[in-house]
Amino acid sequence: MANKRVNTLRASLICCVILAITPAYAELAQIDTITNTQVPLTNLVSEQKNITAPEILKSRQQLQGWLSPGTNLVYMDRLAKLYAENNMQPLWDDEPAVLEFKQQLAELALAGFQPQFGKWLSLLVKNKQLNQMERDVILSDAMLGYLYFICNVKYNGKDWLYQKTPFQLREPTIGGVSQWQTAINSKQLASWIKTLAPQHASYLPMRTKMLAYLADQQIWPKINTVSLLKPGQTSNDLVSLSEILTRNGLLTQDADTDENSRNYGGLLVDAVKQFQRMYGLEPDGIIGNATLKWLNTSPTDRAGLLAINIQRLRIIPNEGGSGILVNIPAYTLHFYLNNQLIIDSKVIVGRPDRKTPIMSSELNSVVINPPWNVPTSMVRKDILPQARRDPGYFARRGFTVLSGWERNAYPIDPYSINWNAISSSSFPYRVRQAPGPANALGRYKFNMPSSDAIYLHDTPNHSLFNRQNRSISSGCVRVNKASVLASILLARASWDQKRIDGALQLGETRYINIPGRIPIYLYYQTAWVDNKNIANFRDDIYGYDNVIYGAMNYLNEIKTTLNE
Repeated sequence: MANKRVNTLRASLICCVILAITPAYAELAQIDTITNTQVPLTNLVSEQKNITAPEILKSRQQLQGWLSPGTNLVYMDRLAKLYAENNMQPLWDDEPAVLEFKQQLAELALAGFQPQFGKWLSLLVKNKQLNQMERDVILSDAMLGYLYFICNVKYNGKDWLYQKTPFQLREPTIGGVSQWQTAINSKQLASWIKTLAPQHASYLPMRTKMLAYLADQQIWPKINTVSLLKPGQTSNDLVSLSEILTRNGLLTQDADTDENSRNYGGLLVDAVKQFQRMYGLEPDGIIGNATLKWLNTSPTDRAGLLAINIQRLRIIPNEGGSGILVNIPAYTLHFYLNNQLIIDSKVIVGRPDRKTPIMSSELNSVVINPPWNVPTSMVRKDILPQARRDPGYFARRGFTVLSGWERNAYPIDPYSINWNAISSSSFPYRVRQAPGPANALGRYKFNMPSSDAIYLHDTPNHSLFNRQNRSISSGCVRVNKASVLASILLARASWDQKRIDGALQLGETRYINIPGRIPIYLYYQTAWVDNKNIANFRDDIYGYDNVIYGAMNYLNEIKTTLNE
């Protein structure tokens, strides 16, 4: 699937080129992004009719007459033409299709990244007095917005699904609307709408868990512990703790936890350890701030986290195939080869002010004993202040100051430079760290094309992988099992371990191209359901999940719809 994902991304680039050349082919390209099915060109144009301006004006007036006072449509102009083409007949007389679409609309509303989906749902659910045609027009307005999202999320999802500001809804393509109309005319609307849901293997398990959390109507207990609670200590919060663990499926209702006891131990500690594993925490049974935060997270908030991550499934790869998958907030790297997981490694990713980007690429080479050309951004932010205080910093860290980035650049004595006169915005030098055991890249660097100069690499300090929070790099990804990864990749280039060890011992830098480029995807998923059907959650290290709280304005309508 990783290979398939990279092929999809290549196809998207081709589609962009086609878009610039001819609109007709661009429409065909957009259609393929909806359901991955080919629609004959005749279907794209057969529904189009020559509608005059007076007919569109009359249609617009009729649509407005169907609407309740104060109801505004996002796509009034497009709808006026669409209904005129359909002789002002309803488009939504298929009730199973209405139910399927409303449920997908509710899932989008719960994700919170575009409030308009919640507004459409609210219009459909709150107003019990909707007449048939008013409901029909609102459903159509929402479908046009949904089609715009579906057609473009593969290209824009890295922005739309990971930002605080909602993206702007624009006109969907003619091809997308034609598929919708074809589904109506062929009496296949409900089955076609089902194809608009995420097609990722994780969708249904995540949706099932999301619905279960939404169905939990009981008040969520709160634990008020303000300091660490360790096994063997006493607490007044154990009744609440026991209830939370029971409702998470980690304690049975008849578990002998002695509710009258204030001593934290036994089954409660074991259940807390299981809970901590579900949230990527150290399973030590100690209830500190991180564990407390997740214990106090309500089922509704967990449903919202699953909802936003469900929509992210549209742009992340299925696990399997052949490729390297890095889940940034989970701090994990999975390397699949021929559908077999061959490496499961911890990683270190960028800190919040220097985020590791969401991206895809192909690993094309391995560098043994890499030198490190410090990125200019790091030099400006980190090294220049150190140099101003003490030019001896360079020698202590094994850095060489070079005259520039040219091949014939020469070393410069850092003591000969007036660092206080150097501007961070126009730093003229290159700073390089020689290969060796203290090199920041460690013994291996894994190159891949990236406009952000992002790559995977080793590190000389593997003790950092024992930390729970590993968002501490400057953007690149440090790999705990870098030596294992290097051995597997270099074997593809006919390097055995003896040859690798010899190159390491010599200390010389070697660049080895890897045949058969390895797809690599850096993605961001904070909630998923594992192969044991357990919901897992991770801290939102970059603050991308905060959009879900905007969905609370439509929570009643969301619950009503998803329970239908």
